[in-house]
This record gives sequence, C-alpha cells and structure tokens, in this order.
Amino acid sequence: MSKLSSLPPAILRWQQLVLCSYYGLILYFAVNSVLAVGSGIAAPLAVWLIQIAPLLLFAPGLHRRHLRTYAWLCFVVLLYFIHGVLLVFDPGRIWLGLTEVVLCVALFAFLFVFIRQYRAHFQVPL
Repeated sequence: MSKLSSLPPAILRWQQLVLCSYYGLILYFAVNSVLAVGSGIAAPLAVWLIQIAPLLLFAPGLHRRHLRTYAWLCFVVLLYFIHGVLLVFDPGRIWLGLTEVVLCVALFAFLFVFIRQYRAHFQVPL
C-alpha cells in the first residue's frame, strides 16, 4: 500500500478538517453572494463563481494530498482573510465578515498543522 493511500488516523483527521473548512468557505461564499446580490439566480451565481474560482483551482490537489497545493492554499486563504477583515468594518455586514474571518483562520490553521504532521510522519520535503 502506498503512503498516499494510507494515512495515520491523526493526520487523516487533520485532512478532513482542512476539507470541511475549505468546502465551508465555498458554501459561505454561496450564502454571501445570495445575500449581497439579491433576487434572480444569474447574478448571485456569477458573483459566487468569481469569488470561488481561485479556491476551486486547489480542489484536485487537496484530494490528492499534494503538499505544495496545501502550502499555496495557505497563501491564497490570506487574501480571503483580508476580504473578511474589510467586511467586518462595514456595519451592515459585520457578521458576514466575522464568519469569513473565522473560516479563513480555521482553514489556515488546519492546513498548517496538516502540512507539518504529514511532513514529520513521511519525512518528505515540501
């Protein structure tokens, strides 16, 4: 059995947390785009696709456990964090901003811990 197909349970849990927070962020943007844009389906869908397009680029690498994909997603999620912080300063959307900030911090932390534990267990470079 190859090391990519079998992970120790602790590392597998971290990967599951990464994937849950990753897809949670995508779902958050779906809700956010519907609330921000309003009626119709075309406009919120277009806004949502524009917001999540950078995130979708990482999906294949996350599921294949490519460490470089996890590392690059750490950088990209910081841009979404900045967006969330900017939303916090809008009085009408403070809760949306706080939700985005929490999701981004969680995703970043889970990515970081997964990368460290994976590298320590399998002794591979990034």
